Amino acid sequence: MIKKLVCLGDSLTEGLGVSKVAAWPALLQAQLRIEVINKGISGDTTTGMLGRFYSDVIMQSPSHVLIMGGGNDLWWDVPINVMLANVYAMVKQALHHQITPIIGISSAGFNPAKMDASTVWEPIGGYEKLCEAGQHYANQLKQMARTNAWRVVSLQDLFLQGEGTVDHSFYEGGDGLHPNEKGHKKIAQAIAESLMNQAMVSS
Repeated sequence: MIKKLVCLGDSLTEGLGVSKVAAWPALLQAQLRIEVINKGISGDTTTGMLGRFYSDVIMQSPSHVLIMGGGNDLWWDVPINVMLANVYAMVKQALHHQITPIIGISSAGFNPAKMDASTVWEPIGGYEKLCEAGQHYANQLKQMARTNAWRVVSLQDLFLQGEGTVDHSFYEGGDGLHPNEKGHKKIAQAIAESLMNQAMVSS
């Protein structure tokens, strides 16, 4: 059972565009009545997450860690094998320190709206490649988790409508990347339900 959870990630975990109390880790803490520590950093990559894993996760002595990143790696066209290796290394560090890892698969990188090039870099490989790589990364991450019997929480299709298009009402400014308060509530609910279904928290 989860007693203390560290959420390690990027802007989607940090809660870019919303207040800390409205970000999904804070909402999850209130909903499940467990201690949840938000260690999301906007713009971070899986390499950055690996680099701070000891200080941000192990030194916190949690019972569990939710590792969810990769959106920025995809944006910069980082090889998927590098991303998988980084996640694998983080999981192995967690297990070595008796911390139960949970692999998070976010909604980032699958169907983002095209951003204003004057305010943000466009994906290095273009939007089409970004979406294709995002799907491939998610599939490979799920396969790696299945092979190693790791827990998974997937948000991949959370904001998609029936016809497979993105519901931009859940996003900050409609950018298709950063959830607004409504989106963070949906994420918190989805993660809570997934953890309860996996019997990791009491209902």
